[in-house]
Amino acid sequence: MKALLTILTTLITLASFSQIDGNGNPVVNSIEMGVDSLNGCQLLANYYTLQNNIDNKGSSVYIADKPTLDQIAKAATNLPADFFILSKNGSILKMILVNTYPAKWFLVVTPGQAGPKKYKNPLNGDIAENRANELIKAGYDSASKIADGKLRFNDKRYNITSNAEIKDAVMRLISEEHLADTSGITMPSKEELHASILKETRPGGELDYFTPIKGREMQGVQIKPGLIDTRIGIALYKWGKANKDLGVATLDEAYSIFAEFKGRDLDIREKGYIKLGFEKGLEK
Repeated sequence: MKALLTILTTLITLASFSQIDGNGNPVVNSIEMGVDSLNGCQLLANYYTLQNNIDNKGSSVYIADKPTLDQIAKAATNLPADFFILSKNGSILKMILVNTYPAKWFLVVTPGQAGPKKYKNPLNGDIAENRANELIKAGYDSASKIADGKLRFNDKRYNITSNAEIKDAVMRLISEEHLADTSGITMPSKEELHASILKETRPGGELDYFTPIKGREMQGVQIKPGLIDTRIGIALYKWGKANKDLGVATLDEAYSIFAEFKGRDLDIREKGYIKLGFEKGLEK
């Protein structure tokens, strides 16, 4: 059980490369970009957006409410854009961050192990395709455009690293370093995961988003520009999302765990927010 709790704590802290901090607050928001099959595993691609990060005071990469073009260009090239989650049967095996600044590395996190491992990143280019596409779509610079594999933004040109190149490099890394090898790895059973999440939801646990807001549950809080909700709604959302990140297979299983925690059936509001979090609805 101690090993299981180590895995649980690691995933809470590092799931999606610290999308939430120890209190469940957003640190770097991301969106899912697609899933591929690889040697019996699932490889989920994710993208760290600029919007709702560099302009979001709740994000660790916040710059300003209205960043300048120079600030946006610097963030676009310096901040990581893509990361991947390698999983099997709903359990996370590795999390792979494509890092480009100040040096190019693949940073690989293994649940239950301290710190990431670094591998050489062979990719060329100045900016990731997903990042270049976002810059165009967001309309930060009306003169920006993409042509011949290059991005023109803020009077500068950047060579684009395509999504295909990034994914191929990550798949080669997984193959060459045997990152999909599950020998010696013991994944928690459904029952063990249920028990651990229940324990961590209780006061003082890693999933206790509720004690810190006691007495302030119905206060309004801004989630992102133009979107306000109650503290209890956000706490339930974070709890549902954490269940998904930790490998709970179905929404009904998440409902069952929370119902056991509460000692009663869930009401419509609780189910709605947990469902929204489990489906990562605020990140779409």
